[in-house]
Amino acid sequence: MNKKLGQVMTSSRMISFIAFLAATFAWVLDLKALFTVSIIAFIASATLYWTEKNQSNRDKDDRDEHSHMDEHSQT
Repeated sequence: MNKKLGQVMTSSRMISFIAFLAATFAWVLDLKALFTVSIIAFIASATLYWTEKNQSNRDKDDRDEHSHMDEHSQT
């Protein structure tokens, strides 16, 4: 992902925003197919968010474990 965009908005937030706009247009224009696509995009966004959150937690745990191991090896 582009670094500038990553500082402002994560992928899951960007997908959610686009899905929200699509759902709004679908509601206003009464387009059931577009509304279905926006629901699928919301589900994909939630899945992506969950994956990013778990990866972030896993990376944090790995860093904590390595720093803990470094402390023991220095003593």
